[in-house]
Amino acid sequence: MANGTFCTVIGCMDGRCQAVVGAWARTHFSVDHPDTVTIAGADGVLVTDPAEWERALAMATISAEKHGARGAIIAGHSGCAGFVASPEEHQDAIRGAVAKLVATGLFESVVGVYHDVDTDEIIEVCRSAAVPATAVA
Repeated sequence: MANGTFCTVIGCMDGRCQAVVGAWARTHFSVDHPDTVTIAGADGVLVTDPAEWERALAMATISAEKHGARGAIIAGHSGCAGFVASPEEHQDAIRGAVAKLVATGLFESVVGVYHDVDTDEIIEVCRSAAVPATAVA
């Protein structure tokens, strides 16, 4: 792509996460730009709110179709005000959101990560290869 390579990050609006998760995305997907879809408490909201899921999916579709993003990240984090939950609950929600995104066939690879905002550690929760959209019945 003329303006660089892209991946898609669907994560929380919390400003503590943007640079750290973006840097992780650039490194692990070897891209220039992470397109970022933000929702307060994204990991929890994506599995519980159909309207927010559809909104996030519409933006992810633009990233995939217009920017050529082949990989995506679902990110959750500690200290989240939008989805107050234990690390284990965040990781369960991340797995669920990753499964939903994989089922769309929109991306070749979808990774779920949990960001500890106190240490800036990124924990890879899960990684899935998506089924091509043409194979989805």
